[in-house]
Amino acid sequence: MIARSAGVGAPVWVVAVLALAGLLLGGLTGRRLSEGGYRTEYDKAGALPRVWWWPAPVLALLWGFLAWRIGDYAGWAALPAFLLFAWLTVALVWIDADVHRLPDGLVLPAYPALGILLLVATLGLGDWHAAVRALLCLAAVFTLFFLMNLVSPASLGFGDVKLSGLIGLLLGWLGVQEAVSGIVAGFVVGGVVALLMLVGQRVGLRSHIAYGPSLLVGTFLALAFEYQLVA
Repeated sequence: MIARSAGVGAPVWVVAVLALAGLLLGGLTGRRLSEGGYRTEYDKAGALPRVWWWPAPVLALLWGFLAWRIGDYAGWAALPAFLLFAWLTVALVWIDADVHRLPDGLVLPAYPALGILLLVATLGLGDWHAAVRALLCLAAVFTLFFLMNLVSPASLGFGDVKLSGLIGLLLGWLGVQEAVSGIVAGFVVGGVVALLMLVGQRVGLRSHIAYGPSLLVGTFLALAFEYQLVA
């Protein structure tokens, strides 16, 4: 069964303020990304994306959603980690869609940053099981993607492996079900995107398709919906 996740009842003004803050930060992020400073001489890329403004409404939507979904959970201590991940999502989707690369300069520093923020959230929650569960999910998801990369490196890049660990850490802090749902949703989104691009003749059977955006979309689907097996 799939059901909409319940929010924590954050005040409307908090949702509005964070949505506005996301709009402003997203606009600045889009402007910076449109300069192409993330590109390297090894990237095979064409012209820079023309639509530079989309990170603004997307980040506004994500931050407003997270204010509703996470809100004052753990005494508001959990929200900063999810807001950071939402900003990272916008940046990584842009870059991966453009150059098919998830830069270490963004992904690797996110590990200690999210780790520290989730440690603070654990203190606010007062339950160390959440931190232990997050680390175990990180290890499990990273191992799964690492093995997939060994089996088929052409289909799944190592940047996706590193990103998967972050997703396991973040969703695992909420629960094992959320972590599993996020990964499964990422696979489903990736499959649908690949199928649509094949049908539309945008790519061939041997073309490389950026998988990072699908993983990130799957993460937020896991936050928005609850997946439950019904006997």
